[in-house]
Amino acid sequence: MTLKIIGGTFKSRLLKSPRGATTRPSAAMLREALFNICQAQVPGATFLDLFAGSGAVGLEALSRGATHAYFVEKERHAAQCIRENIATLQVQEQATLYHTDYRVALEKMEQKGMQFDLVFVDPPYDVEMGPILKGVVQHKILKGTSLLFAEQRFSKEPPYSSSQLICLESRRFGDAVLLQYIHS
Repeated sequence: MTLKIIGGTFKSRLLKSPRGATTRPSAAMLREALFNICQAQVPGATFLDLFAGSGAVGLEALSRGATHAYFVEKERHAAQCIRENIATLQVQEQATLYHTDYRVALEKMEQKGMQFDLVFVDPPYDVEMGPILKGVVQHKILKGTSLLFAEQRFSKEPPYSSSQLICLESRRFGDAVLLQYIHS
């Protein structure tokens, strides 16, 4: 399966998507909505694509002017796909892949003092979002006013929220929902 970059420098460039049931690419409409919401924050931003799959969201951020994108993906075939997509777009200097579990990556990022302007979290739908978002906050990788976006299966349950991560908005796209958070 192939995906397309929606906007920016690499608009219409094709990306590979990993095969199999372990990854699910974010729909183009959802990605478009995400970048419409944060378009003013992307240029010059440091972007984290957590549970990156094909890397399409982080690569879209680079296409739209982010200075660096970090990708976290533990699944071997998906990580290889990200490497190939980075090479295809020739953004090796602006892209870093952590081929490991997200908890290990968050720990390493905290140890290095890394912080991000924009974060996209898209775990498999059967993985609970709350513990992941708590981990992001606890590892202190968010800047003062970072925006965090999360994609999950639509549910009638209220989205995760805390005193440090406030849910501003949710938008439904078929069976998926895009949640927008601000770090406070």
